[in-house]
Amino acid sequence: MRFPPISFLAHHVAQSRISQYFFYCYLLVILTISFYPLAGWRYTGESVFAFYSYPLPYYFTLFDNLVNVLAYMPLGVAVGLMAKRRWFAWPLATLVGLLLSGSVEFVQQFLPGRIASNLDMLSNGFGACLGGLLALLIANRRWQRAWLVFRHSHLADSTLAEWGLVWLGLWFITQFDPSAPFLGVVVAPLGLPQPFDSPLANPALFLALLEGGGMMLNLIGVALFVSVLVKHMREVPMAIRLTLLAGLIVKLTFAGMLLQPAQFFAWINRNIVIGGAVGVLLLWGLWQLQRRLRALVGALALAAALGVGWAWPLAPQLSGMLPLFRWHYGHLMHFNGLAAVIGDVWPYGAILLMLWAAVTMPDSGEAW
Repeated sequence: MRFPPISFLAHHVAQSRISQYFFYCYLLVILTISFYPLAGWRYTGESVFAFYSYPLPYYFTLFDNLVNVLAYMPLGVAVGLMAKRRWFAWPLATLVGLLLSGSVEFVQQFLPGRIASNLDMLSNGFGACLGGLLALLIANRRWQRAWLVFRHSHLADSTLAEWGLVWLGLWFITQFDPSAPFLGVVVAPLGLPQPFDSPLANPALFLALLEGGGMMLNLIGVALFVSVLVKHMREVPMAIRLTLLAGLIVKLTFAGMLLQPAQFFAWINRNIVIGGAVGVLLLWGLWQLQRRLRALVGALALAAALGVGWAWPLAPQLSGMLPLFRWHYGHLMHFNGLAAVIGDVWPYGAILLMLWAAVTMPDSGEAW
């Protein structure tokens, strides 16, 4: 039998709230993918409650309903883990899933391209129920103790570490769009040339600097964000490498799923490679700074990356991007829209968390 570290047994262990934090963040994901693109609201004139009583199955596609089940399973897990009593985990998860999905479907009838479906609501509720049942397996003392030992051994001693870990999970969603460069801030559009005013005599160089510089800044910001969450300095390089490797795997997976075979590496180019190489060289020195200073530098890097996005003069052209993909427009819009919206929100949350760390997290507890 493997026992926890003595330091863990002797340490007052604060209750974990990661399930609550995950619930809030995943709720953001569900609302984003359900209501994207948040435009074109209209009222058809039909009864707004009619879809609840449609005969089943009124509208059915195997892919959509499978996705509906899987999408609500993490929500069910989070709700189940939040339940005060284990026996109440799956009923509570099912109830929350049905109420949330029923509300989402009600709103979706006012969005173009969306269909309010009682079958979707039932599929979501079933997924939440499965998640609640899965929570029963996770909520035993052995799993809880394993998580607390891991948190005590590897994560910084702060509530921020659990918040940051959940927020880092959202970063992986930003890699769902394979047409966007890995860790890139801007996307060079395909299609017709677009005129723009360049502050440099060479417009192509200006675009290359923005694209490569954005990647460099984003790489530094994400890596330092990870470093702030890690307890021991000696574990920082490995944590950064594992995070970036996992993000790359996500990017490759969705590239294989969504892109045409000939466009598998559309998410990488020379500017991204150069920006990434420079970012890695800078990280070699930055990760060894004290935690508070790393947090401050990481926040500044992400803020500068946002500035690159604002300075990018070209607009995306959907007609030029669609030939890259093998999926039809509806499913593609949901995945890429989710990645785009979370990608817009994520840096702001990460900046706030790192500024919080720069102010509140001690450097004294960070040992090699």
